[in-house]
Amino acid sequence: MKVRKLDKSYHIYGRFQPMRSFKYLIVTALVLMYASVYASGEVQTDFIRSIGKIYVVAGVCLVILIALFVYMYQIDRKISRLEKRYKNE
Repeated sequence: MKVRKLDKSYHIYGRFQPMRSFKYLIVTALVLMYASVYASGEVQTDFIRSIGKIYVVAGVCLVILIALFVYMYQIDRKISRLEKRYKNE
């Protein structure tokens, strides 16, 4: 990709034009896959519930969320300590 000089007519979104077309391609592919799944007519929405695994999925999601919140809390405490130490120096 050729880098252009910055002038008043240059806009930052002009550099991301190829990426934007790639995003449109991905979104279009996902929409087509979604439409083809529901066009078949045989969609069993309660598969996980019917085999009794919905509580396992919910439990795993809950454990992951709790772990993320604990990690974020620890990071916040470490950052606060560093800010106080930097402020006192």
